[in-house]
Amino acid sequence: MVAQLLRLRADLLAGSVRGSARRSVLVVLGSLAGLVAAVLVAIEVAGLRDAAPEVARSVVVPVGALIAFAFTVVPIVVGRGDQFDPRRFTVFGIDRRELAVGLGVAGLIGVPVVSVAIVAVAQSVTWMRGGAVGVLGVVAALLAIVTCALLIRVGSAVGASLIGAHRSRDAGWFVALVIVVLAIPAVSLLLRVDWLDPTGAETQRVADVAGWTPWGAAWAVPADVASGRVGEGIVKLLIAVVVVALLGLAWWALVGRALETVDGRARTRRYRGLGWFDTLGSTPVGAVAARALTYWGRDPRYRASYLIIVFVPIVVIPLGVAGVPWHWTALVPLPLMALIAGFLPHNDVSYDNTAVWLHVASGAPGWSDRLGRLVPVLAVGIPALVAGSWVSAWLFGDWTAFPLLIGVSASALLSGLGLSSVVSVVLPYPTVRPGDHPFQQPQAAGVLASVAQSSMVLGILVCSVPAAWLAVLAFVDGPEPWGMATVVVGVLVGVVVLAAGVAVGGRLFDRHGPDLLAAAQRN
Repeated sequence: MVAQLLRLRADLLAGSVRGSARRSVLVVLGSLAGLVAAVLVAIEVAGLRDAAPEVARSVVVPVGALIAFAFTVVPIVVGRGDQFDPRRFTVFGIDRRELAVGLGVAGLIGVPVVSVAIVAVAQSVTWMRGGAVGVLGVVAALLAIVTCALLIRVGSAVGASLIGAHRSRDAGWFVALVIVVLAIPAVSLLLRVDWLDPTGAETQRVADVAGWTPWGAAWAVPADVASGRVGEGIVKLLIAVVVVALLGLAWWALVGRALETVDGRARTRRYRGLGWFDTLGSTPVGAVAARALTYWGRDPRYRASYLIIVFVPIVVIPLGVAGVPWHWTALVPLPLMALIAGFLPHNDVSYDNTAVWLHVASGAPGWSDRLGRLVPVLAVGIPALVAGSWVSAWLFGDWTAFPLLIGVSASALLSGLGLSSVVSVVLPYPTVRPGDHPFQQPQAAGVLASVAQSSMVLGILVCSVPAAWLAVLAFVDGPEPWGMATVVVGVLVGVVVLAAGVAVGGRLFDRHGPDLLAAAQRN
């Protein structure tokens, strides 16, 4: 069975080259690019054989950990297209052990594993310094290759399960979003480190941290022993072996699950009552609010929007790396999160698509539609604003910042919601259709989307200027009396803009309801 799967793997690789001319060129160029990159990295790594152990360690361990980490996240995102997904072989009656071993061995054939093998062999050359270190270099190379090969198998199987046709199609996009967001501070940290000085404290610290991770443990074994850290090297060898064992068990479990379960079975849910509609009553505002809460809780388009807010605090890392004092960076995330939260409903009508006719045909007053749509953001945003202000002031180290954060953030949040109540009626633009993944934007949005979004951001910033200016005065001249003034002015401006936005937006909704329905149908 192993031999048959190996032949199948070879045939599949050959078939990818024998396709259309464009596909063949892309496959060949991509494979050559990967191999050339691996060879260049291997040359640099092998060239460290004559360098001091600490210098070689500061380069080899982070590079190896980064390679292994890439073998973790990439297969999860692209797992749906894996030709060696165990579920593809369920109808052939293959034994579980034969299938697990056969697919695992066949997975060793391919550019990714060959590339990591080239780099792993090069790192073993780096530690060919005689005695046990040379042997550990070979052992580390084998563990690194097996780890990456298993990561591909496990990651692809998990990705295929998460992002398959009968699973959430948004999972892969969310994973990609997380990777991109996490990469922003990582790049800033890498640019901050002086990589031309491998003996520097920062590079040594990176190597220390990377060596204790599951991705870098194998690469750190010979490096630590060569640097005189024999105890740490032995412990990391055990970690690397445990990682391989756990990945092997995970692969065994995934193959077994693929052979024993059937995906795509119809799943039914039982609901008791009408959910939010029972809770909020039958008033126009309550009905709209219940529908909005249901959307915000279940619709992937809304989830993708508010999940972005969760990652906003990461922006403080580039600021800190750039030299901004860390305690000052604690004041940045909350106002920015409030601005984004106020910005989110600015095209809420278009998210309804053709279902907006419910609001138009019901005869309910427009202000009830405007206010009901804001209930989810207000219900979550106001408590989060208070809690976030407390946490930010605690991290800042001065409780006088608490009322300042309340004032500025409340102004941004409430003003944004008020402006959204008007902009979503005046400037609705095509957006993601129900059922599409959140990152699929229609080309028809064009200039209208840019105008609506830029107007929203500019309007929120203008409305937040009074509270922000008073907060600056509080930091410069002292908290009295500017601290209390910031809270009063910020909340007052926010409430006034919110009330005016709901009133004006409601009148516009009553007047332009049929036009909104026509605009939603063009999405």
